[in-house]
Amino acid sequence: MAYNAREVFTLRESRDFNEDTAEESAAELNGGIFLCLLNKNGTLGAAYYNFMDKTLNVYEEMVDLAPQFVITATLCREIAPKYVLTFGYITEEYVKMCVDCFSSETDTTTSNISRLPDNFFLVSMKEYTYEACKTIVSNINVASNTLDNGDHKQEVYFRSCINLNHRLSVQALGALYKYLEKHWSMFGVDPADQHFLHIHQVTLKNHVLLDNHTFKALQIFSQKSHDAGFKRGQDSSSREGLSVYRLFMSSCKSRMGQTELRNLLLSPINDRRELEKRLSFIKFVQQPVNLDFIASIHDNIKQFQNVVHVSAILGKILNARASNKDWKMLHKMIYHTIFINDISKGYRGKSELLAELDQAVTNNLLGLEESISNALDFNAGNKKGRPVIKFGLDENLDAKLLHQQDVSKHVTAAARFAANDLPDFIDECKVVYLPEMGHLMVIKRWEPDCDPEQLESLGYQFMFALGGVLHYKNPLCVELDKRLGDINAEIIDHENRILRRLSAFTLKYNKDIRQALKAVAIIDCLIAMAKVSQQNNYVKPELNDLRIQEIEECRHPLMEQILNSFEANDFKSGGLHSHMKIITGANGSGKSIFLKQILLAVYLAHVGCYIPAKKANIGLVDSMHCLIQTKESAVVRLSSFMMDVTQTSQVIHCASPSSLIIMDEFGRGTLEDDGLILLVSFLNHFLSKGELCPHILVSTHFQRISTMLPESQYLEYLKMNHTVENGTFCFLHKMAAGVSDSYAFDIASAILSPDRIGRAKQYFQWIQRNERGELPEETLKIQNQYVFDNLNVELISEDSNDNN
Repeated sequence: MAYNAREVFTLRESRDFNEDTAEESAAELNGGIFLCLLNKNGTLGAAYYNFMDKTLNVYEEMVDLAPQFVITATLCREIAPKYVLTFGYITEEYVKMCVDCFSSETDTTTSNISRLPDNFFLVSMKEYTYEACKTIVSNINVASNTLDNGDHKQEVYFRSCINLNHRLSVQALGALYKYLEKHWSMFGVDPADQHFLHIHQVTLKNHVLLDNHTFKALQIFSQKSHDAGFKRGQDSSSREGLSVYRLFMSSCKSRMGQTELRNLLLSPINDRRELEKRLSFIKFVQQPVNLDFIASIHDNIKQFQNVVHVSAILGKILNARASNKDWKMLHKMIYHTIFINDISKGYRGKSELLAELDQAVTNNLLGLEESISNALDFNAGNKKGRPVIKFGLDENLDAKLLHQQDVSKHVTAAARFAANDLPDFIDECKVVYLPEMGHLMVIKRWEPDCDPEQLESLGYQFMFALGGVLHYKNPLCVELDKRLGDINAEIIDHENRILRRLSAFTLKYNKDIRQALKAVAIIDCLIAMAKVSQQNNYVKPELNDLRIQEIEECRHPLMEQILNSFEANDFKSGGLHSHMKIITGANGSGKSIFLKQILLAVYLAHVGCYIPAKKANIGLVDSMHCLIQTKESAVVRLSSFMMDVTQTSQVIHCASPSSLIIMDEFGRGTLEDDGLILLVSFLNHFLSKGELCPHILVSTHFQRISTMLPESQYLEYLKMNHTVENGTFCFLHKMAAGVSDSYAFDIASAILSPDRIGRAKQYFQWIQRNERGELPEETLKIQNQYVFDNLNVELISEDSNDNN
């Protein structure tokens, strides 16, 4: 392959090079992200610093309205910050919401905040005006910026990195940087280690909004505590349970691919062009003619499978702490990335992702790989335990190395000559070189309590003792110091100067390294998606902008992994089909699973993955909302019904005509009539929008709802079918049109005795006919207590099973 001219750094010694180095960063060990948020009049500015990557990231300004502040909640979920900084007072609505999103102790909005978390910080807006923050931002020292502060090109450089017209984001970035500068020790970072590799402009444009409840309900991620975690006194999750992420992660060949997979799953998008690009690559991977090529790509990706992120290595290079192993791993990653690009030459016309990889492998990256290869001797470095410069790179260094070889010969001869002048009670000696003290004569103790000064008459000046070895300076050692000098120290200093120049050259093009490796990481995780999709018979979804959802024989991607057989169902919404579907059926008939599998199918399409179905035409959505019944908690301080109402309120504020909403048995946490009326009111709100009604699926046991909602072409009633075989009630898990009865007595008959079921039915009929007065009051009391004590336990158990 022919390349254009590229820069290959000249690594010979230069007097103009700045030799300042930074100390070790504790943040590299701790990691984490520091997020700064600024919400003013419904507009949000945000920026964050990644301690591991050492990068500053600035968001475009976004509209984020009260009271839900959905964009802020999305940022906190996707970034998962370790520290948060915002503006205002503890009593303000936005601050309360930020604390609620940031705190791991609560799952829903609380009305009162007793105190701020230890890693949540508040500052005043007066301290960080736009002009002050703009000046701060313009003077940030970035490793990828080679211009001096005050240079007229400096502002041009920063305008190429971030949009300075986004005033709130600039304020957030300036406040973030200034706060870090003042409080480095608070984050476990040495003040001398204030380094930033690059500034990125990021955006949430085209992101599909999902709240935390939806992620949990769909089991996108499912971390579980390790079985032996209690032995270490840890409660934190350390392994992935049954989840969408785990479904694909095992097929990734590198940890960087797994990280990129997590990022894709955290950030579903509705950018049709980007999604089509991912889907086309998955199709490309699955074609039999490309199997050998894909296997070759995976073999190369495996070469750096243990690297979580290249920034960890770049951080060590920045701090002059990179070992020979670090340099070798960096070179290996760059080399194999270039090699993957080379073998992809004949396939670039078939895949846009491979064409983007070719663009990411720049001439700068090619020159950097050549420079590292020419400069470092990795084999010699393995023996010496530090980076070693190759012989032939620098003439002056080569001369010193040759001189060092002569030194070893002189030292050997000197040791033999000195041994002849020593007393007979000394068996052996040798000459060593210490950079701080020069050449020394080393002699073992001839007696346990010998006097080191005994050899002074022979011209041996005692220097120090180390263990059972005595170190002396004699005239021969002084002569060697004069003739040979500190050649070892000079060589190390010379090599370090070259290493610093190589480090600066590497950091200059760190953006090229990141972009190329990110492209490889995306390829790795998409190959994993392709393999899992092929193994489980997923299909490529067609995407449309017409708000039409059509899925044939949709399956649940997780449930089918643990069940021997899974009954698929169709789903059609929008266009010529109804927008709102109300699903009824007996407990355990599969209503909740149906809701989740539809939402999961649409979700997978929005991360660019094939979906578990026979055929799919997916309309791009703006947001997805999953209102699954939540469990009560003393920490949350809200009842399950209040949590349902809170989630419903969020949907009303955030849903658009292109949203997908699922609701599972809303209102069962309160009186039936009250819950039913609230549900009808919620559905009427969207049903009245007509063609602009979102896609809504509702499961409920309120059969009366069909008599309370108006007839509409946008409304459809569905039920889960069943059959009765030999008197046994059997679920078919198949969707059909209509409204289902409760069948509570039929389900209870599988556990309760016939006489109890009979008495329960009789009592139910009396209630229906209002004939309770026909029986004596004492009899009614006994039967009432007997039936409901037994029936209530079983129904609670069935509800739990239905949720599971």
